[in-house]
Amino acid sequence: MGVIGPSGAGKTTFFWHLNGLLKPNSGYVEVLDRTLAEHKNINEVRRHVALTFQQVNDQLFCSSVWEEIAFGPRNLGWSKQKTHETVEKWLAYFELKEVSLRPPHHLSGGQKRGVALAAAMAMEPQLLILDEPANDLDHKNRRRLITYLKGLPIAIMVASHDLHLILEVTQRCVLMDKGKIVADKPTNELVHDEYALKQYGMEAIRR
Repeated sequence: MGVIGPSGAGKTTFFWHLNGLLKPNSGYVEVLDRTLAEHKNINEVRRHVALTFQQVNDQLFCSSVWEEIAFGPRNLGWSKQKTHETVEKWLAYFELKEVSLRPPHHLSGGQKRGVALAAAMAMEPQLLILDEPANDLDHKNRRRLITYLKGLPIAIMVASHDLHLILEVTQRCVLMDKGKIVADKPTNELVHDEYALKQYGMEAIRR
């Protein structure tokens, strides 16, 4: 699902509530068929609802790419063999094998984004949330990102000002403004809806 809206619409705040990083002041957030308050272990929610940040450097902290991807599985108590197989699987998928021993912060923007995605997928989540995943990517790495996202075997939610990316990787899309959903349509309808988007300072994709 795509999530679009002007800056300050509440997209990131929405995502942080779904992942349990924030708690609502009123009402409730339901994740995995239960409210967040009903989950005894919030880390279990974060395992199944993986979140990648808009600023990818905020998410990378290990000494090497391999260690970064292995961090989650190790914390889950997986065996060495399963951890190794999982890391190797996502290194291959995101084309990171050649840089697996390098520090993540020494990589290009596109490679850093791949590491963050690989680390998230290594936790075997049910939902992957991406906040502005194409932020600072050049055309080549943006196309590579789209290919990666379209091939993932799980549901994704993507917030982006890049409506062309939203159109390529999602089928449903919501428009947010001031913390509320103001439109909910099939993606190929909403991104072309000049009237709806213009009201919120956005430019629709021309047909």
